Amino acid sequence: MLDARTLTTERLRLRPLTIADVPAITTLYSDPDVARYVGGDRLTPETIRLQTASFAEEWQERGYGQSAVVDRTSGEFLGRIGLRFWPNWNEVELGYVLGRHAQGRGVAFEGASAWVEWARASPALERLIANIHPENTASIGLAQKLGFTFARHDTTPSGVPTHIYELPV
Repeated sequence: MLDARTLTTERLRLRPLTIADVPAITTLYSDPDVARYVGGDRLTPETIRLQTASFAEEWQERGYGQSAVVDRTSGEFLGRIGLRFWPNWNEVELGYVLGRHAQGRGVAFEGASAWVEWARASPALERLIANIHPENTASIGLAQKLGFTFARHDTTPSGVPTHIYELPV
């Protein structure tokens, strides 16, 4: 099985997010167009630090998590892509957030595809979900391109209406 800590693609290096990534995540979320579907005005420096710390903890507890997406040539931080366990649903989500400068270039598809490949090789996972805001048409399109199909309407733990897409792996 592929090691989730060392996923690479032609253009990307996907490495575990750590607390040292808080400044890069803060910059990523400072763009309202990027942050609007992942917490928007609820994202404060403290919530970003706590979220990033929880991503790092998930790597320790589960052996997978959210990865920093790094351009292999330039070393530039482009965003985050990876898996997240949702205890309220008892499901594992493939999530992705990229800076505007990385959008529209196939980066999200490339990084998310690497995670789907990893999940398919993992005997512990039977399916992935994508938790997508109903108005986030770009994310819905990416999920569908990856093979996800609509599963249900739901609400996140913070009370935000969402659509859940699923992909058997």
